[in-house]
Amino acid sequence: MRDFRDAKAMARTLRASLTAKTVSISHGESLELVSRMLGVADWNTLSAEIQASRDGSLAAATTHATEAGRHPAMPIRDFVPFPGEIAPLYTRSTKAIQALARAFQGARPIVVAIQRSADIDEPGLGDIYDVGVLGSVLTLDKLADGRWKALTQIHRRTMIKDFVGEADSYVAEVDDLDEQPAPDVPYLILSIKAYFMAHSFRDAIKRGYPREPQIKPPFERVRDAGRLADMIASHIELSIPDKQALLATLDPVRRLERVGAFLQGNA
Repeated sequence: MRDFRDAKAMARTLRASLTAKTVSISHGESLELVSRMLGVADWNTLSAEIQASRDGSLAAATTHATEAGRHPAMPIRDFVPFPGEIAPLYTRSTKAIQALARAFQGARPIVVAIQRSADIDEPGLGDIYDVGVLGSVLTLDKLADGRWKALTQIHRRTMIKDFVGEADSYVAEVDDLDEQPAPDVPYLILSIKAYFMAHSFRDAIKRGYPREPQIKPPFERVRDAGRLADMIASHIELSIPDKQALLATLDPVRRLERVGAFLQGNA
């Protein structure tokens, strides 16, 4: 059975099938259609996911053996990324750009630190939360408006012990966080999935879409409490402090329970 890594072959098959029915689309359009069929926003994001699945060297850079230590770092101020997602990072900061370039060119981990306040342009250790994430820069491109965009695979949480803006780059010293495997809690998982479905319907109605919304993320087969909590947390609207609190909750069952409380409006 084909999966998302066969997207190009699927796009060719789709285009050929449509051509046989006298419907003409370009190869790029077929790639975009296949991406949406697989639940991904666009081909660029899906392409990055495919690259991440094939590039073992990047994933190896984030194992326990190499996590602790000093790495290039980037502060962000407008969202909280969670393990398992591919996050687009945007910046105009020379120091952040240099950090991303060092991580990308050297296949090194990038430390993503969440700022406590969006008003700080040159954050130090006291201006960021102590729990951040460690990731791999998959692509790095300069945009037409002068910003740089880095698609980053987020691997895991990390404890930030130091964060400094050196002469030309941001650097962080991090230590491992011991995230224990989640126990089997099938009832809780089923309950939270149901809460998320109901939350998505309510949100769609508030936005003026009476039809059944497309439920994301595709978590039907997810059985890990921590993974499910992170997937849902990355897709629901919460304040930065609330999302950061979820990121910093290391107990996977407790994290999923807190996600459920937010979905029910009881947090």
